[in-house]
Formats: sequence, C-alpha cells, structure tokens
Amino acid sequence: MTTGPLLSPVGRHQELPPAQRCRETTPALPRYAAFDIGSNSIKFLVAEWDGADLQTLDHRSSTTRLVEGVLTTGELAEDAVERTETVLRDLRKAADQWQADRRIAAATSAVRDSRNRKQFLKRISGLLDCPVLLLSGEEEAEITFHGVAADPFLQHRELLVTEVGGGSSQWTQGGEGAIEARLSAPLGCIRVRDRFVSGYPIGGKCLASMLLTLEKQLKEALRDFSARNRTLVAVGGTATALAALVQELRQFDGEKIHLFSVSADTIQRILEKLSRSELARLQALPGVPAKRADIFLPGVAVLFSTLAALDIDRLTVSVRGLRHGLIERLRKA
Repeated sequence: MTTGPLLSPVGRHQELPPAQRCRETTPALPRYAAFDIGSNSIKFLVAEWDGADLQTLDHRSSTTRLVEGVLTTGELAEDAVERTETVLRDLRKAADQWQADRRIAAATSAVRDSRNRKQFLKRISGLLDCPVLLLSGEEEAEITFHGVAADPFLQHRELLVTEVGGGSSQWTQGGEGAIEARLSAPLGCIRVRDRFVSGYPIGGKCLASMLLTLEKQLKEALRDFSARNRTLVAVGGTATALAALVQELRQFDGEKIHLFSVSADTIQRILEKLSRSELARLQALPGVPAKRADIFLPGVAVLFSTLAALDIDRLTVSVRGLRHGLIERLRKA
C-alpha cells in the first residue's frame, strides 16, 4: 500500500496573508465568516464564494478544551468559558477587519451536553453579535458532510465522511450531496482518552484493549454503513495532524494536507510507535500541535478502528469540515 496525495489541490484552501486582503475598501465578492465552537478547539473561517467554490481568506484554530468541565461536573467550567470568550473576541475582530458581513456560529458536543448551555449561548451570541446554533450530533454530521462534499474534487464521488471531535465523533455517507446514513457517538478523542488512558506511554496492552473495544463498538454502530465504492474522508484536527505527521510537516500546510491519503498499515505502525512514547515525545512530534499531544493517540485510534470496522484499507484527509458546511448553509439560505 502507498501513502500520498489523492489529487492535487493546488489553488484551493490556502491561507492568504491577512494584510494582503484586509486592505480592500469594499469586498468584490460576498464574504462569509464561520465560528465552529468545538469541544477541544474553536475553528474560524473567512471565505469568499467565487461562483464555483469557496476561496479561503483566513483560517484559524485555537485550543480551548471547552469540554473538560462537562466531563467531570456536567457543566461548562467558568475558566473554559472565559478561554473560549477570549478567543471568540479576537475572532470577532478578525471578521470585522475582513468585512465579513455574513456570519454564522455553531456549538457542538461540549455545549449540547452541558446543563448550563443556555447561559453560555446567551453570552456567546452577544459577544459575536450573530446567532449561535446549538447543533445536535446528527445536524453536526450532516453539515460537516455538506462542507466536505461541496469540494470540487469530491463532489461527484460516493463519500463516507468521518470527523473525530473532542467530545463526539461523526460518520456520514452519501453521494452527489445526498445523505444516506449518519451517526454521532460520544467517541471524541478527549472522551476516549479519559476512558482508556491513565498515563503515557500507554503500552501495547492498553492500545490493544482500546482498539478491540472501539472496533467492536463501531462494527455495531456502523452496521447501516457500507464502504463499497466509497472514499473514506477524515476531517478534523486528528486527521490533519495525522497527515502532517506522516509527511513530517513542521508547520501546517493546507495544500499538502488536503486530500492526502494514508493507508491503514501506516496508521497501525504509527499507533504502535505512539503507544511506546512518553508525553514529552508526543509533544515534539512533527505536525502534531503540542496542545493536542495528549489526545492525538486516542483520536487516531478512532480513525483506525473505523477503517477496521468497515474493512477499509485507507483514508483521505480533507481540511474542510463543519465551518465550510456552515458557510454553505448560510450561502444557500
């Protein structure tokens, strides 16, 4: 099996220097901003629609670990909420600077699972000055799928899209923009870490137990899914970090990561190596943000178990995701 790019994504999804575009007095094309308020991180996208595809102007990701208080108390912790507000305040300024007047925000697993979600949504809506959608797991899966399927390189393929988040993971299959099956499960990388990992290195026995349990769970959960004649597309921070690690990229490079293909054999070898690594070594891995190091192995384990459960020999990574689907939804409204 080989590992490499599926298609050349040259010209798409590149991050342009903000100073290069923010100086425009009046944007020539409709300009959109999306705020994806996730369990582990906040992802922000500013893009223009050129008539054929979204052109990325600004893309940022910031770790906030919003879910951690929810896992222990059932409520969003105040310090996590304040971290989230600080990031969103800066992103609101960025959207203003980009003159992105069409905006949409969405919160996912951490917020929907919390008892104090109404108070949080009120605070964040006021800060962003735009509605904040509280997505169900199924809505999150659908919108993510549409964001991926709108990619000109993938829009005519039969797809199975998987996203490993912090609190939950999603799987959606379909083709030509139509959804045939969808699933959201509490198998985000933070939850899987808390379930299986007590310290690093985790060792071979812990890895084997984790993979066996996840594969068994996913075989049952994904019984209505079929991988035949489909491209498995993985999105989210775990997937993009995996593609960067395989290529030993020291800095995020969207053009090299987007549509990069990784074999199941390669992922298995990576997992075995990670299981023998101390946390300090994981934090030094090329392409893996240091703040993601403690949840990277559990996230990769969910991806590998998805391949095993569906008997697929490789996955393709996309830099697209929920934020692209949110803009698609806003654009077509």
